[in-house]
Amino acid sequence: MIRWVVAMPVVFALALLPGGIASALTISAESAHIKTIGAAMPGGWNLHSEGDVGDYVRADRAGTVPVIVRAYGSPCKGVWPNMQIMVDGEPGSSVTVDSKDWAEYTLKAAIPAGVHTVTVAFTNDAVEGSEDRNLYLQKIELKSGGGGPELTTAGQEEWAAQGENREDAALARANKGIEENRKSDARIHVVDASGKPVADAVIRAELARHDFLFGANIYMFDRFKGVEENNVYKKRFAELFNYATTGFYWVAYEPERGKPHYADTDKVAAWAAEHGVRLKGHPLLWGDAAGIPRWSQGQPPADVQKARVFDIMRRYAGKIDLWEVVNEPSHLLSLKIDDPYRWAREADPKAKLVVNDYAVLANGCPAFFSLLKNAAAAGVPFDGIGIQAHEPRTHRFELDQVQRTLDRYATLGKPLHITEFTPASSNDPITGSHRKGTWNETAQAEYAERFYRVIFGHPATVALTWWDVCDRGAWLKGGGLLRVDLSPKPAYDALWRLIQREWKTKVEGRTDTAGTMPMRGIHGQYRVHVEFGGRKVDAEFHLGKAGPNEWTVKLPD
Repeated sequence: MIRWVVAMPVVFALALLPGGIASALTISAESAHIKTIGAAMPGGWNLHSEGDVGDYVRADRAGTVPVIVRAYGSPCKGVWPNMQIMVDGEPGSSVTVDSKDWAEYTLKAAIPAGVHTVTVAFTNDAVEGSEDRNLYLQKIELKSGGGGPELTTAGQEEWAAQGENREDAALARANKGIEENRKSDARIHVVDASGKPVADAVIRAELARHDFLFGANIYMFDRFKGVEENNVYKKRFAELFNYATTGFYWVAYEPERGKPHYADTDKVAAWAAEHGVRLKGHPLLWGDAAGIPRWSQGQPPADVQKARVFDIMRRYAGKIDLWEVVNEPSHLLSLKIDDPYRWAREADPKAKLVVNDYAVLANGCPAFFSLLKNAAAAGVPFDGIGIQAHEPRTHRFELDQVQRTLDRYATLGKPLHITEFTPASSNDPITGSHRKGTWNETAQAEYAERFYRVIFGHPATVALTWWDVCDRGAWLKGGGLLRVDLSPKPAYDALWRLIQREWKTKVEGRTDTAGTMPMRGIHGQYRVHVEFGGRKVDAEFHLGKAGPNEWTVKLPD
């Protein structure tokens, strides 16, 4: 990808018709206030990855306006870039930019009254060998007047003021969703040895393990130099999470053909089983360099890919029950999901198979949505949709936009997994949000807590994975929940309070005259302790949304 840096004059103006009536609001791509990714180039802005360019616009009333964009593209595998209009991050009309020369393309934007972001997004980035699909922009022209809304320039501050209201509404929806989707009523009945109800029995019930999967990758397992540091890492992990992603990146996992690093995975699997941590394998196949072994001339042929899927999945059947078989298939085109997911289903019919990709929270990733929809129609077996949450990497994704994106993907009828979430305390500027500032430890913790509430409150989500646990070894600077010295950051403490306190039901009470105590709790596995007349009984039950959640404890004679 070519990245240019040149100086251009600012263009953000209203063209006037006779009588002073505004005809168009023009935004220079290079000098636009919203540019989520890319670089300046001669004559405009290069969106070399998925992102958007635009500005803040005020509409005096709601309406739909034409948008003329001057752009050109570069194709990959014969497919040209897709350009889509976005209003406050909500996708609108789209067009294929099918020329290597500057040309004008027409879109339509439905703009509500008030101040909004209006941007043009690149939504189908892909790289294959030397081919790199890019979108190049010069200017965005929003037609104004003529029966439609009058458009004027606006500032980020005005939009940000409305953003706090949007975020408050998103959190209110999330908290309501937690009550409705993550909690259910239950009744505990206590009877004596003959089956008669026992009144005034003392009951203590505590959530032992969440149904929802709160996790992280576990890539630094036993990779610190000292035993003490390794033990601290494991302790911190188990105290917070019930779910872990373990790596199978082909280039590192099998550096010599026929000699995969099973011993490392065996240790992780044994520890996870001992601590009640569910495992996901990631990824078996990937079009990235990390997914191509050095002993192969490019991506190994289909028979070698199939052998890897079968060998690994059958070895860990019953130990690893979730898999991302092909990673990022809508961006890296050398691998299709069709055959690999059929191989995976055959290798371990009980495993849950997830298809995972990025840029979904940024612009909805239409290419990924279409891939999933087509795969489902073709009968490709997959059980979940994986949504990465760290591209663009410094984005603080607007929470109401996150909810709308989850709503859209939920229409595909599969559970949603947030697979890679990394708000890094890197001291980089916060982007993509009504909030300004830098990504320090305080901002990381504040956003993490709010994001977790939104994800946990959505009815379609089943898992949320942080990427990585510790700053040492993290793929992004400051991406961990623990500092380099393994001390917990504020984000770790914030998530612990949510997962292990606020969302961990503990109740105590006594049975009524009918021998019953009602309760309400977070879904998961419960430990129940009953005492009456010197007798004590411990039991375990599952509280789920489907119910009936009627539990009976029988006291001994």
